[in-house]
Order: sequence, then structure tokens, then C-alpha cells
Amino acid sequence: MDYSLISIIVPVYKSERYLDECVGSLVNQTYKNIEIILVDDGSPDHCPAICDAWAAKDNRIRVIHKMNGGSSSARNVGIDNARGSYIGFVDSDDFFDTRMYEKLYEGITRSSNIGVAGIKYWRYESGEVSIYNGIWDTKKDTLVKASEYGILALKKKICHAAPNKLYKKCIFEKLRFREGAFCEDVLFSHDLSKVLMDLNLDMWDLDYYAYYYRIHQGSLCRSEIPIDISYIHNLLTIINEEKGESAYKSAAIDIFHHTLYDNYYILLNDNSSNGKANLKLFQNDFQDQIKLLKYKDVMYKENKYSLYAYLSFLLTKYWPNLYLRMKSRA
Repeated sequence: MDYSLISIIVPVYKSERYLDECVGSLVNQTYKNIEIILVDDGSPDHCPAICDAWAAKDNRIRVIHKMNGGSSSARNVGIDNARGSYIGFVDSDDFFDTRMYEKLYEGITRSSNIGVAGIKYWRYESGEVSIYNGIWDTKKDTLVKASEYGILALKKKICHAAPNKLYKKCIFEKLRFREGAFCEDVLFSHDLSKVLMDLNLDMWDLDYYAYYYRIHQGSLCRSEIPIDISYIHNLLTIINEEKGESAYKSAAIDIFHHTLYDNYYILLNDNSSNGKANLKLFQNDFQDQIKLLKYKDVMYKENKYSLYAYLSFLLTKYWPNLYLRMKSRA
């Protein structure tokens, strides 16, 4: 087998506590023909020095120091400097099974029609390991056709994140990460689906758990409410960019309605100080979209009509302050 060079791009920012473990788990990969591109995104801590120390120890590691521009900017700089035939991304506060890139390479090279290989996430929090998302626990390797990838990723039936995958480099002749977006993987997945269709490349989704996704206080895109606010904004972007009618756009609209109302309802029922602050932020961002919601938009198809649910919907939509007063007296 021809073991082609894999470029692994690692944006680095304020992760000095975890960076050694991250890079160490890459250096120790069983797939040896790799280059590790550490992109120091203007990190103000000891990360730049840690990166340089690793590069001095292993000639497969290159360091790029740049002004802070965000994760997407760092990934794009890494892509521009990648020498490999395949490209992967990881986050600098995570760590990985030593066979991760061996398995990903086996997946992506099993057929010339495969342009992306994906692997499963572990959730790692306070030393405890668990399956990150049971929906993705397929129990078998799965071929995801180019025509199916977009809708499945949008519906979160498959993982839409960028870091747990390996990509053919040719994909990035037409693709970059959108800079300035928060939790940009939704938009990247949307753009990736278009490129896979254009190139007629499928994804091989491996039933192998290898990526340890670390949950901690300081990590980006980890707290639930900021993710959902950004996710809703990103869904709006996708809907506005999709011209005409399509199954993909219909799915995006349906997910947008449910995500918008579900999060609004959760925030209305959150009595904490953070909940109240997030509710105000949410209402400021989405008050126009909330006014346009209809009950049929937010009622899940598998649920029967409920008068209580319908009245709750009317109260939360038109009279949220009355709903809050009634709830406080209950």
C-alpha cells in the first residue's frame, strides 16, 4: 500500500493546559507519514513556545505564527501550507486514539469515489469517557453518498463537525472555512456538501471511536446556548443562500423552526441569572423570526395535537411576560 502524506492542521489558541497531550497523541500515531501543522493564532499564553518546542523535537512538525483571526482563519492558513495528499483537522484541546489516522486512511483509500472519511467522537469530561452522540453510533461502517451528505449532516444524523475527518486535498481547491463565523462547522459542512456533489465524491463513516472531544470551561463552542444561537444564525444563512425550492432547503427551514422554538421555550423556563440574560439576547436576535412562527412549524410530526401545548405556544409567542408570571405563580 502507498502511504501518502497526511497534513494534520491544528489551530492553537489559549490551550496551553492541553496542548502537549494533543500534540503527543498526534506524534504517536501508528500512521507515521504525517506532517503536523501547528497554527499559533496569536495565542497570548505559553502556546507559541510549546509549539516551537515540539517542532524542535520532531521534524514532522511545522509551526506557523500569525495574528489572531479565529479558528477558521487558522485552518485556512494551514490548508494553504499543507503538503499532503490528504488533510485533517483537530482542535488543540482534544486528544486521539493512536490508530485514528491509520483507520481514517484505510477508510478514505478503500475506493477512488471516497473523498472524505469520518470517525466517531468520545466525550471526555472531568476524566469520564462516554459516547458523544448515540445517534451517530451506527455499529457498522457506512457509505454516505454525495447526494445524501448535506441533508444527513444538516439533520445531525451524521456528524457535521470538521475535525473528526480526513479529506482528499483536491476538495480544498474549491473550499475554505468561512472566516468570522462562530462555531463555523455547520457552514463548512454545508459548503462541503456542494463540493462533494460537484466532484461526485462520497464519505466513508467508520464505526471506530478515536477522537476524544474534551469538555471544559474555557473551550470554544462548548456551552449549549451560544452553540444554539450561532447554529440558528448559521441555519438562517443556509436558508437565505439556497435559491428555489429543494428537499435540502425544506429540511433547513424545518430544523430552523424547531431549533428556534425549542431553545426559546427552554430559555423561558430557565430561572437562573444566566438564563434570563440569554433569553434577552435570544429575543433581541430572533424576535422577528419568533413572531412569524406557526404552531404547525414547531409541532413534531410524531406528536399528537395537544391543547395544552397549543396554548403554551400561543402564550410564549404573543405574551411571554404573561407566561412567565403564570409560571412563577404555579
